Amino acid sequence: MATEAVTLKLTARQAEALRALAALEELPPEVYAAEVLVKHLYHAYTPQVAARAAGLPPAGPA
Repeated sequence: MATEAVTLKLTARQAEALRALAALEELPPEVYAAEVLVKHLYHAYTPQVAARAAGLPPAGPA
């Protein structure tokens, strides 16, 4: 599996929330942030989004 480094720019409040939520899960903030991002991308990247990104017309209902 290919990996790619990502840098996040967070506001002070976002960073505070990230640290607090990561602590609740007993994870380093970097790991928690990566897990949240991956889960979001997994659910957001639907076949319709992929088709739109590829410049294809959206598929109609089957």
